[in-house]
Amino acid sequence: MTNKIMSKKLLMICGLSATLFASATYADSKIKGTGGVSSIDGSSGGGLIPWATLGSYAMDNEIGATGFITRAEINDFELAVAGVSANYHDRIEVSLARQKFTIKANDASISQDKIGLKVKLAGDVIYGAMPQISAGLVYSKLRDPATAVAVGADSVKGNEIYLSGAKVWLNSIANRTAMLNINARYSEANQYGLLGFGGDDQDKKLQWELAAALFITRSVAIGFEYRQKPDNLSALTEQAAQDIFIAWFPNKNFSVTAAWLDLGEIAGSEKQTGTYLSIQGAF
Repeated sequence: MTNKIMSKKLLMICGLSATLFASATYADSKIKGTGGVSSIDGSSGGGLIPWATLGSYAMDNEIGATGFITRAEINDFELAVAGVSANYHDRIEVSLARQKFTIKANDASISQDKIGLKVKLAGDVIYGAMPQISAGLVYSKLRDPATAVAVGADSVKGNEIYLSGAKVWLNSIANRTAMLNINARYSEANQYGLLGFGGDDQDKKLQWELAAALFITRSVAIGFEYRQKPDNLSALTEQAAQDIFIAWFPNKNFSVTAAWLDLGEIAGSEKQTGTYLSIQGAF
Protein backbone atom coordinates (compact mmCIF):
# COMPACT_ATOMS: atom_id res chain seq x y z
CA MET A 1 0.00 0.00 0.00
CA THR A 2 2.85 2.38 0.85
CA ASN A 3 4.50 1.81 -2.53
CA LYS A 4 1.18 2.49 -4.25
CA ILE A 5 0.74 5.79 -2.42
CA MET A 6 4.34 6.81 -3.18
CA SER A 7 3.82 5.94 -6.85
CA LYS A 8 0.69 8.11 -7.02
CA LYS A 9 2.54 11.01 -5.37
CA LEU A 10 5.42 10.66 -7.83
CA LEU A 11 3.03 10.72 -10.77
CA MET A 12 1.26 13.80 -9.36
CA ILE A 13 4.58 15.63 -8.91
CA CYS A 14 5.74 14.78 -12.42
CA GLY A 15 2.36 15.75 -13.83
CA LEU A 16 2.62 19.16 -12.17
CA SER A 17 6.17 19.52 -13.54
CA ALA A 18 4.96 18.74 -17.05
CA THR A 19 2.24 21.38 -16.72
CA LEU A 20 4.78 23.97 -15.59
CA PHE A 21 7.11 23.05 -18.45
CA ALA A 22 4.25 23.69 -20.87
CA SER A 23 4.38 27.43 -20.08
CA ALA A 24 8.13 27.80 -20.69
CA THR A 25 9.71 28.74 -24.02
CA TYR A 26 13.43 28.80 -23.39
CA ALA A 27 14.46 26.55 -26.31
CA ASP A 28 12.07 26.43 -29.26
CA SER A 29 14.11 26.90 -32.44
CA LYS A 30 13.31 23.55 -34.09
CA ILE A 31 10.21 22.59 -36.08
CA LYS A 32 7.36 21.31 -33.93
CA GLY A 33 7.50 17.57 -33.25
CA THR A 34 11.11 17.08 -34.34
CA GLY A 35 12.33 16.70 -30.75
CA GLY A 36 10.33 13.49 -30.48
CA VAL A 37 8.58 12.45 -27.29
CA SER A 38 9.98 10.46 -24.34
CA SER A 39 10.88 6.77 -24.44
CA ILE A 40 10.37 4.52 -21.41
CA ASP A 41 14.15 4.81 -20.83
CA GLY A 42 13.78 8.60 -20.44
CA SER A 43 15.58 9.57 -23.64
CA SER A 44 14.07 11.39 -26.61
CA GLY A 45 12.37 9.01 -29.01
CA GLY A 46 9.11 7.14 -29.29
CA GLY A 47 7.56 5.15 -26.48
CA LEU A 48 9.47 1.87 -26.79
CA ILE A 49 12.81 3.04 -28.17
CA PRO A 50 15.12 6.06 -28.20
CA TRP A 51 15.60 7.91 -31.48
CA ALA A 52 18.62 9.81 -32.81
CA THR A 53 16.79 13.02 -31.88
CA LEU A 54 17.66 14.96 -28.73
CA GLY A 55 14.91 16.06 -26.35
CA SER A 56 13.24 19.48 -26.44
CA TYR A 57 13.75 22.04 -29.24
CA ALA A 58 17.20 23.33 -28.30
CA MET A 59 19.55 24.36 -31.10
CA ASP A 60 23.35 24.72 -30.92
CA ASN A 61 23.20 27.88 -28.80
CA GLU A 62 20.38 26.81 -26.47
CA ILE A 63 19.68 24.58 -23.48
CA GLY A 64 16.42 22.64 -23.29
CA ALA A 65 14.71 20.18 -20.96
CA THR A 66 11.77 17.79 -20.82
CA GLY A 67 9.69 16.13 -18.13
CA PHE A 68 7.27 13.26 -18.70
CA ILE A 69 4.98 10.67 -17.16
CA THR A 70 3.97 7.43 -18.85
CA ARG A 71 1.58 4.60 -18.02
CA ALA A 72 1.17 1.30 -19.87
CA GLU A 73 -1.64 -1.16 -19.15
CA ILE A 74 -1.35 -4.67 -20.59
CA ASN A 75 -3.21 -7.88 -19.81
CA ASP A 76 -1.38 -8.97 -16.66
CA PHE A 77 0.93 -6.06 -15.86
CA GLU A 78 1.21 -2.29 -15.47
CA LEU A 79 4.20 -0.02 -16.07
CA ALA A 80 4.48 3.52 -14.69
CA VAL A 81 7.44 5.71 -15.69
CA ALA A 82 8.42 9.25 -14.75
CA GLY A 83 11.52 11.07 -15.93
CA VAL A 84 13.38 14.17 -17.05
CA SER A 85 16.03 14.99 -19.65
CA ALA A 86 18.29 17.92 -20.50
CA ASN A 87 19.66 18.95 -23.91
CA TYR A 88 22.87 20.98 -24.09
CA HIS A 89 23.36 22.88 -27.37
CA ASP A 90 21.68 20.14 -29.44
CA ARG A 91 24.76 18.02 -28.89
CA ILE A 92 24.42 16.16 -25.58
CA GLU A 93 21.32 14.76 -23.89
CA VAL A 94 21.26 13.45 -20.31
CA SER A 95 18.17 11.66 -19.00
CA LEU A 96 16.89 10.07 -15.80
CA ALA A 97 13.84 7.80 -15.45
CA ARG A 98 12.20 5.73 -12.72
CA GLN A 99 10.18 2.68 -13.80
CA LYS A 100 7.67 0.77 -11.68
CA PHE A 101 6.43 -2.56 -13.05
CA THR A 102 3.42 -4.08 -11.25
CA ILE A 103 1.92 -7.58 -11.42
CA LYS A 104 -1.85 -7.13 -11.36
CA ALA A 105 -2.62 -10.52 -9.79
CA ASN A 106 -0.89 -9.79 -6.48
CA ASP A 107 0.07 -6.10 -6.68
CA ALA A 108 3.77 -7.00 -6.36
CA SER A 109 6.10 -4.51 -8.04
CA ILE A 110 9.63 -4.10 -9.38
CA SER A 111 11.26 -0.66 -9.58
CA GLN A 112 14.24 0.36 -11.67
CA ASP A 113 16.30 3.51 -12.22
CA LYS A 114 17.71 4.41 -15.65
CA ILE A 115 20.34 7.02 -16.46
CA GLY A 116 20.93 7.85 -20.10
CA LEU A 117 23.54 9.73 -22.10
CA LYS A 118 23.13 10.48 -25.82
CA VAL A 119 25.58 12.35 -28.05
CA LYS A 120 24.84 13.70 -31.51
CA LEU A 121 27.73 12.59 -33.72
CA ALA A 122 26.91 13.89 -37.20
CA GLY A 123 24.22 15.02 -39.62
CA ASP A 124 20.86 16.59 -38.93
CA VAL A 125 17.38 15.14 -38.66
CA ILE A 126 16.00 17.72 -41.15
CA TYR A 127 18.71 19.72 -42.90
CA GLY A 128 21.17 18.26 -45.39
CA ALA A 129 21.31 14.84 -47.01
CA MET A 130 22.95 13.01 -44.11
CA PRO A 131 20.71 11.51 -41.39
CA GLN A 132 21.27 12.55 -37.82
CA ILE A 133 23.52 9.96 -36.17
CA SER A 134 23.62 9.68 -32.39
CA ALA A 135 25.24 7.28 -29.93
CA GLY A 136 23.65 6.46 -26.60
CA LEU A 137 24.38 4.75 -23.30
CA VAL A 138 21.75 3.56 -20.81
CA TYR A 139 22.69 2.46 -17.29
CA SER A 140 20.01 0.53 -15.39
CA LYS A 141 19.88 -0.57 -11.76
CA LEU A 142 17.09 -2.48 -10.07
CA ARG A 143 15.79 -1.17 -6.76
CA ASP A 144 14.02 -4.51 -6.20
CA PRO A 145 16.51 -7.21 -7.26
CA ALA A 146 14.89 -10.34 -5.75
CA THR A 147 12.89 -11.35 -8.84
CA ALA A 148 15.85 -10.96 -11.22
CA VAL A 149 18.00 -13.12 -8.95
CA ALA A 150 15.25 -15.75 -8.66
CA VAL A 151 14.85 -16.15 -12.44
CA GLY A 152 18.60 -16.57 -12.98
CA ALA A 153 19.85 -13.19 -14.17
CA ASP A 154 23.61 -12.68 -13.96
CA SER A 155 23.34 -9.13 -12.65
CA VAL A 156 20.79 -6.65 -11.30
CA LYS A 157 22.44 -3.73 -13.09
CA GLY A 158 23.96 -3.19 -16.48
CA ASN A 159 24.76 -0.97 -19.45
CA GLU A 160 23.30 -0.86 -22.93
CA ILE A 161 24.82 1.05 -25.84
CA TYR A 162 23.19 1.95 -29.12
CA LEU A 163 23.82 3.72 -32.40
CA SER A 164 20.83 5.54 -33.85
CA GLY A 165 20.10 7.17 -37.19
CA ALA A 166 17.05 9.31 -38.02
CA LYS A 167 15.85 11.40 -40.95
CA VAL A 168 12.81 13.62 -41.52
CA TRP A 169 11.43 14.38 -45.00
CA LEU A 170 9.28 17.52 -45.03
CA ASN A 171 7.51 16.83 -48.34
CA SER A 172 7.04 13.08 -48.41
CA ILE A 173 4.00 10.79 -48.72
CA ALA A 174 0.97 12.82 -49.83
CA ASN A 175 3.06 15.98 -49.21
CA ARG A 176 3.25 15.13 -45.51
CA THR A 177 6.25 15.15 -43.18
CA ALA A 178 7.66 11.66 -42.59
CA MET A 179 10.36 10.25 -40.30
CA LEU A 180 12.40 7.04 -40.19
CA ASN A 181 14.67 5.91 -37.34
CA ILE A 182 16.87 2.80 -37.09
CA ASN A 183 18.82 1.66 -34.01
CA ALA A 184 21.44 -1.00 -33.39
CA ARG A 185 21.58 -1.80 -29.66
CA TYR A 186 24.10 -3.91 -27.75
CA SER A 187 22.21 -5.25 -24.75
CA GLU A 188 21.92 -8.11 -22.27
CA ALA A 189 18.81 -6.62 -20.60
CA ASN A 190 15.98 -8.98 -19.70
CA GLN A 191 12.60 -7.29 -20.21
CA TYR A 192 14.16 -3.81 -20.43
CA GLY A 193 16.31 -4.62 -17.38
CA LEU A 194 13.33 -5.27 -15.10
CA LEU A 195 14.45 -8.92 -14.84
CA GLY A 196 18.13 -8.06 -14.64
CA PHE A 197 20.89 -8.62 -17.17
CA GLY A 198 22.23 -11.81 -18.75
CA GLY A 199 21.38 -15.36 -17.78
CA ASP A 200 21.93 -19.05 -18.46
CA ASP A 201 20.97 -18.95 -22.15
CA GLN A 202 22.95 -16.06 -23.59
CA ASP A 203 21.24 -14.76 -26.74
CA LYS A 204 22.75 -12.58 -29.43
CA LYS A 205 23.54 -9.23 -27.89
CA LEU A 206 23.06 -7.01 -30.96
CA GLN A 207 19.40 -6.02 -31.28
CA TRP A 208 17.67 -4.00 -34.00
CA GLU A 209 15.01 -1.35 -33.50
CA LEU A 210 12.89 0.54 -36.00
CA ALA A 211 10.48 3.48 -35.88
CA ALA A 212 8.55 5.35 -38.58
CA ALA A 213 6.09 8.22 -38.34
CA LEU A 214 3.94 10.37 -40.62
CA PHE A 215 2.47 13.77 -39.71
CA ILE A 216 -1.13 13.68 -40.91
CA THR A 217 -1.53 17.32 -39.81
CA ARG A 218 0.99 19.86 -38.50
CA SER A 219 0.16 18.75 -34.96
CA VAL A 220 -0.69 15.03 -35.20
CA ALA A 221 1.65 12.17 -36.11
CA ILE A 222 0.95 8.46 -36.47
CA GLY A 223 3.52 5.69 -36.62
CA PHE A 224 4.88 2.40 -35.35
CA GLU A 225 7.90 1.03 -33.49
CA TYR A 226 9.57 -2.37 -33.35
CA ARG A 227 12.12 -3.47 -30.75
CA GLN A 228 14.07 -6.71 -30.65
CA LYS A 229 15.05 -8.01 -27.22
CA PRO A 230 17.60 -10.64 -26.11
CA ASP A 231 16.29 -13.99 -24.79
CA ASN A 232 18.78 -14.83 -22.03
CA LEU A 233 16.69 -16.83 -19.54
CA SER A 234 15.96 -20.45 -20.47
CA ALA A 235 13.00 -20.58 -18.09
CA LEU A 236 11.31 -17.48 -19.54
CA THR A 237 10.75 -16.72 -23.21
CA GLU A 238 11.27 -13.13 -24.33
CA GLN A 239 9.85 -11.79 -27.58
CA ALA A 240 10.10 -8.60 -29.63
CA ALA A 241 7.90 -5.62 -28.71
CA GLN A 242 5.98 -3.34 -31.04
CA ASP A 243 3.47 -0.52 -30.97
CA ILE A 244 1.25 1.64 -33.16
CA PHE A 245 1.08 5.20 -31.85
CA ILE A 246 -0.53 8.59 -32.33
CA ALA A 247 1.17 11.72 -30.97
CA TRP A 248 -0.44 15.14 -30.57
CA PHE A 249 1.69 18.31 -30.43
CA PRO A 250 -0.70 21.24 -29.75
CA ASN A 251 2.39 23.43 -29.30
CA LYS A 252 6.14 23.03 -28.80
CA ASN A 253 5.87 22.81 -25.03
CA PHE A 254 3.37 19.98 -24.63
CA SER A 255 2.62 16.62 -26.23
CA VAL A 256 0.42 13.60 -25.62
CA THR A 257 1.18 10.16 -27.05
CA ALA A 258 -1.18 7.17 -27.05
CA ALA A 259 -0.40 3.72 -28.40
CA TRP A 260 -1.53 0.15 -28.78
CA LEU A 261 1.14 -2.26 -27.48
CA ASP A 262 2.07 -5.83 -28.29
CA LEU A 263 4.85 -6.89 -25.92
CA GLY A 264 4.67 -10.62 -26.58
CA GLU A 265 5.39 -13.01 -23.71
CA ILE A 266 6.47 -11.53 -20.38
CA ALA A 267 7.64 -13.66 -17.45
CA GLY A 268 5.71 -16.70 -18.70
CA SER A 269 2.51 -14.76 -19.45
CA GLU A 270 1.71 -14.98 -23.16
CA LYS A 271 0.22 -12.42 -25.55
CA GLN A 272 0.65 -9.29 -23.46
CA THR A 273 -1.16 -6.53 -25.33
CA GLY A 274 -2.68 -3.28 -24.14
CA THR A 275 -2.50 0.51 -24.18
CA TYR A 276 0.04 3.23 -23.52
CA LEU A 277 -0.32 6.90 -22.62
CA SER A 278 2.46 9.45 -22.14
CA ILE A 279 2.41 13.19 -21.39
CA GLN A 280 5.48 15.36 -21.96
CA GLY A 281 6.36 18.97 -21.25
CA ALA A 282 9.35 20.61 -22.94
CA PHE A 283 11.14 23.96 -22.79
